[in-house]
Formats: sequence, C-alpha cells, structure tokens
Amino acid sequence: MKACLREDLFAGLAEFDLSRKELKRQGVNDFNLLSSVLSVNDEVRLHTRFLYALLNPKSRHYRGTRFLELFLAAIGRENWLNLESVEVKKEYCPSQQSERIDLFITDGSRQIVIENKLNAQDQKRQVERYLRAIGSTCGERAADTLFIYLTKDRMAPSAYALGALSVFEWDGQLAVGLRKDSTEKQPWAFYQNLSYRHGAGSGSIHTWLKACEKEADSSPNVLWAIRDYQAAVERSTREYQSKVKTMKEFLEERIAENASNHALAIELAEALPILHADILDVAMTVKLDELFEAATKAGVLQRIGIENANILLKDFVAQQHQGQSEKFVYQRENNFFSKEGNKDCGALFLVKEGDFADKVVLMLFYGKSMLHVGYVCDPDVDQERLLSVCNPRLNAYKGLRGSAFPNAWTYAEKLKNEGIMHLAKFESSPQRLILEQLLGVVWPDATDMASKMGR
Repeated sequence: MKACLREDLFAGLAEFDLSRKELKRQGVNDFNLLSSVLSVNDEVRLHTRFLYALLNPKSRHYRGTRFLELFLAAIGRENWLNLESVEVKKEYCPSQQSERIDLFITDGSRQIVIENKLNAQDQKRQVERYLRAIGSTCGERAADTLFIYLTKDRMAPSAYALGALSVFEWDGQLAVGLRKDSTEKQPWAFYQNLSYRHGAGSGSIHTWLKACEKEADSSPNVLWAIRDYQAAVERSTREYQSKVKTMKEFLEERIAENASNHALAIELAEALPILHADILDVAMTVKLDELFEAATKAGVLQRIGIENANILLKDFVAQQHQGQSEKFVYQRENNFFSKEGNKDCGALFLVKEGDFADKVVLMLFYGKSMLHVGYVCDPDVDQERLLSVCNPRLNAYKGLRGSAFPNAWTYAEKLKNEGIMHLAKFESSPQRLILEQLLGVVWPDATDMASKMGR
C-alpha cells in the first residue's frame, strides 16, 4: 500500500513539474513589482504610502477625489466629507506634536483618522493620544470624527492602545471614547474596523480596491498598480492564489485527497536531509580520495586533517581564525545537512611538489549556503596559470574571503539546490571537472592522468 502511495505521489510530482514548466513557458507568472522591491509586510513604505497615493486627490492618477469617494462608499460613509475641500495627509503630526497619524483625511470640519496596523503591535495609549492631538475629546467633536482601525484580523485596538478609552455602541453606531461605567459614555470619535482580508464585506479593503479597479479600467497603468497592490495585500495575508502552482499548494491538495499522503510527505521530508548528508559525506571523503589517489601516493598532494590543520595557519586562513584552523576541516559531525552541523568546513589538499609546493590548497568547501570548489593560495602565487584552465570560471567571493580564506578562488553553487545534485553525480559534476583541471596545473608531469585517477 505504501509503495503504491509513494509511486502515486512521485507520479503526481512529475506531472505537476511538467505542468508548471509549461505554464512558465507560456509566460504565466506570479511576478509582483511591489513585492519585488519592498516586503509585503512593510507597513509604512508599501501599504501606508500606496493607500495615500490612491486616496489623495492630488496624486498623479488624475482621478481627483474619485478613489476617495469610492472609499467612503465602500465603508458606508458616502456623505461623510465635503469632497470639494478635502485634504489627505500621511504620517500627519497635528500642530507639530510628536504624534504621527498614518493617514489623516479632513475637509476642514469633519475628519478621518486611519491607523494602519498591518503587523505592528499597538503602542501605549496610541488611540487616546491621537484623538486628543486632533482635539476630538467631546461629544460634539466626536460627531465629526471617524477613527478607522486597519488590520489583518484584529477587531479593535487593545486596551493598551485605548488607554482611558474603550469601544462601545453610541447612537446606533460604534464609537471610541470614555466609558466610566455602564450608563455614562463620552464618545470621542465614531469607530470602524477595516480588514486587509477578503470576506469582511464592507469591512474589507478589497471591496474598495475592486471598485477602484473598475474606475481605472481606462487607465492601464493605474489599473495595473491597483491589481499589483491587491496581490501584495493577499501575499501579506497569505490569501494569494498562485497562477503557477507552488509545491506547497500541490502538497496541500494531495494531503487533502488522502491523509496517508501526509504521513508519506513527512517521511520523505525526514529522509531527505539524511540522504543529502550521506551524499555530501561521500563526496568529501570517498570521492575526493579516489580522485586524488594517484596524486597523494606520488606525494604531490597531502590531505589536511585535524592532526595537521596547522598547515593552514601560515598563509591561508584569515587572520581572525589564526589558532583555530582545525574547525575548517570537514568531519562527519560537521556535515551541512546535520542538525548540529557546522558551516565553513571542507576537504582540503595541500600541494607538496612543483612550483606550487606549500603555496596552494585545493578544496571542496561549503559555507553558510554555498558549495565552493577551487583553491586558496599564497598571495605571491601566479594566479593566471591556475585561473586560465578552469571552466566553469572561478571567482573571488567576498563571503568566503571574509569568513575563511582571504585569497580563495572558487566556483560556487547553492548547496541545497544544484550543489547537492551535482555531488550526487560526482563523476560528471563541475566540481570534479574543476579539481581535475587544477590538478593538471599543479601536477603537469603526470602521465596517463585519466588511468591514475581511476577513470
């Protein structure tokens, strides 16, 4: 039974992968400009500023107050403001006070305060301080003030943010203000909750954004910007439906179809790091020993181990690591894919003969995320002789040079992606090819190289 499930899952994965590749070939994509330049959870620079740009009559969408008018209609406040004299401000400081209101809209008589709480926690007495700053502290002024709390899923500000205030029903509507007991209520503003999520009706920001879409139909660039923002909001609330299905979505569907798939997926997830650890270990030990067998027997190369790691101290290791070079030597317990594994470890071979004797170390090395293959050398070594033979090309990676070897030249791949796949097929990998190319330079007198390396 489990074998059948496994076959079904892998067959489904293969079909899913082909479908995904075909969609990408056709140009279907999930690209989002806003989320590519800013985090979808960037409350100030993305959300507050975009909402301001859409609501502000002076913005370059050139729709005047139309988007603001649609906003008021979406929240059920069509006649709240005089649109002929309205002004929209972001990060507004009333009377140069220290308070900073995310969005403030006023026509000179009535006003709207929008507190944007995408992810940020409430601040101490924030609502009380804001309403006090704009002078909305009595019933008469409250009738002209609307406080909107915009969040993902919070229905009202916390007591911490409200301070001496509370949210209660007043004159048939919700209000925020003083509530000393069950009979005495002093409103400071009308209160309204607004959600970033779908499904909240007039309480969802998407109701307004959809109306803006229709209004912007004749302006493709404005329409695109609104749709891009909607997708960014959905990504933030995790409601986004991918056009090209993700692996997560594929697994969700398969698990929903058959609960046994969940157990199988867990088993696969647990087994994969163990498999990867084995592949990496074999490459660092058996495969490299086989590759360099002839060279080590001839005394051309010497594997650096814990017992002779001080070889690295003289010319190779960064100054801050002097005295602890043994930590760079790979051991099974340091394996990248082990839970307690260390980063910055590798298989290191010192050249012992020829022009590069004691001046070059060949290596297969991994850092925090990348798999490196290449060499580290004495600063006086002729780089051109080594670099010119290498294809793929070697580069000076700042991360590796800063963390381990100041004069390292390597070809790098993501270890969790193409790196581990290449190590699994080490004989045909770019890692083996580069090491062979370098070996040909440091050991130019070798004859019948292929047979000596077991090929």
